[in-house]
Amino acid sequence: MTRMRVMHVVDSLAASGGAEQRLVEEAEAIADRFDQRVVRLYGRDELQPRLEQAGIPVIALGMTGRHAGRTWPVAVLRLRRALREWRPDVIHTTLFSANLTGQLAARTLGIPVVSSFNRTGDITLQRTLQPGVAGWRGRSMQAIAGRAARCGDVHFRAVSAYARDSNCELFDVPLERVTVVPRGISVGGAPAADRAAFGIADGIPLFVNVARLVPEKAQHLLVDAFAEVRDTLPDAELAIAGASGSAEPTVRAAIARHGLDGAVHLLGWRDDVRSLVAVADVFVFSSLSEGSPSAVLEAMVIGTPVVAFAIAPVVELTGGHARLAPTGAPGLLAHEMLAAYNAPERTTEIAGAQAWAARFALSDVARQLGDLLEWRAGRRAEPVRAA
Repeated sequence: MTRMRVMHVVDSLAASGGAEQRLVEEAEAIADRFDQRVVRLYGRDELQPRLEQAGIPVIALGMTGRHAGRTWPVAVLRLRRALREWRPDVIHTTLFSANLTGQLAARTLGIPVVSSFNRTGDITLQRTLQPGVAGWRGRSMQAIAGRAARCGDVHFRAVSAYARDSNCELFDVPLERVTVVPRGISVGGAPAADRAAFGIADGIPLFVNVARLVPEKAQHLLVDAFAEVRDTLPDAELAIAGASGSAEPTVRAAIARHGLDGAVHLLGWRDDVRSLVAVADVFVFSSLSEGSPSAVLEAMVIGTPVVAFAIAPVVELTGGHARLAPTGAPGLLAHEMLAAYNAPERTTEIAGAQAWAARFALSDVARQLGDLLEWRAGRRAEPVRAA
């Protein structure tokens, strides 16, 4: 039997995107199993060289992300043309626009689709944290996406049970049409680390956050919590590594309000964040909305204690191996940050977290994803059961 053809469709190949990075890692991990091509809808292409080096061609549809709300029908036509030319056995789509485009493009071609539920399906939360979703164009695209999800030949890969349940409710999709396959992570040892590379001195308490500066990541609440931490640890510093986004002014305003200009470092996007996490005393995750926050798992594997808000996917992902504060409560987040820094059983806690996170090893997740794709393409007789 010839090798199965898999066409991945993704919004972009931006290096700053967690879902985009995980897709590239998964494609690399299954490269020996399938013939693959990746279609990117929009312009960001920083991760493209990695795919091409792995022998995975990338097709750019030439669309512009800021015009997605009105040009998606053109993207459907262009993707359909690419599908006719290569004729994959299965299509795997990642992120909202790619899901919608891939489902509609495949509908008349008889190609099965696996689409990903990467984020929360809580529409109220989406509209609160992502203003574009609340506009008329965003509401229209949500309605179209819901109809496509219900009517097409689509099975869904959810990155967490929470993503499965909330999106099934949003789009009125039966649970049996969804399989939970989490995002995988590398479980190798901690990288070489040196605080000097980040402009941070040795010997001081260091708290680290890795996330884009967008509303759902809520780093302004982290800064509020860190201000309270400094009352107890006056020489502590906070480093935030993540691409600039719409929430940066709010974060900078919080830093100025607390007089923390010299203590909070906004490092921007970096490709060495694993090293940054490795030199931290505590990794702090302040997100209010996630699908499956891989940064949390990576911190656990590296051996850095995790503190976070107790949103459902973080509770699910950490399995009791992180200190969690009620969502949106910076005072209680500060309390957990101090508890993690001063933990008397720190070594034992780290070992337990590392053992738990190892179940998300990329090799195991890639095998699960490959099995799901084979089943959808009709090359695996036994159905993949939803988690």
